Formats: sequence, C-alpha cells, structure tokens
Amino acid sequence: MDTGPLAIQAWWRGQLVRRALLVAASSARRIQGWWRRVGNQRREQQRLWVLAEYIKLERAIVLLQAQVRAWVMRTEYKRCQEAARTIQTCWREYVQRQAGKCTKDVDLHIDIVLGIPSDCGAQSE
Repeated sequence: MDTGPLAIQAWWRGQLVRRALLVAASSARRIQGWWRRVGNQRREQQRLWVLAEYIKLERAIVLLQAQVRAWVMRTEYKRCQEAARTIQTCWREYVQRQAGKCTKDVDLHIDIVLGIPSDCGAQSE
C-alpha cells in the first residue's frame, strides 16, 4: 500500500467527500421529514375542512327534514281539525233537528210572572 503524499491526499479527499455526503444526506432527511410533516398537516387541515363541510351539510339536511316533517304534521293536524269541526257541525245540526221533532207536540210556552201572585197574599177585610 502506498503511503505517499498522493495516498494521504486521496484519503483526505475521500474523508471530505464522505463528510459532505453525510451532511447532504442528513440535510436531505431533515428536509424530507419537514416536507412530510407539512404534507400531513395539509392533509389533516383538508380532512378537517371536509368534515366541517359534511357536518354543515348534515345539519342542513336534518333541519330541512325536521321542517318538512313539521309541515306535514301541521297539515295533517289541520285536516283532522277540519274533519272534527265538520263532524261537530253535523252532530249539532242533527241534535237540533231531533229536538225540533220532539217540540212540535209539546207546548213550551211558559208565562213568567214577576211579583207576588194575587191569591198568595190575600188581604183580610
């Protein structure tokens, strides 16, 4: 093995190259790690944004469904209310007709007299 000045110079150049490559590799690993973190942060932010939009959409859908269900129930309630009014009106008319049939044969004329009747407070002369 040659230990002359050329061998020492070659060895030293090799050491410098290896150190430079080591520094470059270390820097590259740091840059790659940073870039991965940035990419992961961006993906996480995008995931959170998509999730927030999905939640907004779901809330809007649930609110819309609730409004439609409330409208349907109000409409059904009003329909039932109108049916009940119709039934009550028909029933009242029926009862009045039945009462009218009974009163044709009965004299319901009543005289109301205010004051004291003449024979109840007879005066002695």
